[in-house]
Amino acid sequence: MSTATLEKKAVHRFVYHVRPCEGADGMKWELHQFRTTLHEQFHTQKEAVAAAHMKCGERPSHIVMHALDGHTYREYDVN
Repeated sequence: MSTATLEKKAVHRFVYHVRPCEGADGMKWELHQFRTTLHEQFHTQKEAVAAAHMKCGERPSHIVMHALDGHTYREYDVN
């Protein structure tokens, strides 16, 4: 295995998905931490992304943003 591959495996990143969801009062945005049951709902996508950045803190993280149709349209690493 190459050194780059080993380094990638050594870093455990938290992964957050920001995706649309059905809310009680219409469309909302959900922040979901991958491989957990943690979900939070927000009124706007901007609020959900801001919350994802807050949860990342100083930890290496990855944010995945989904469009209204559910497809991934942007991904980026934080820290």
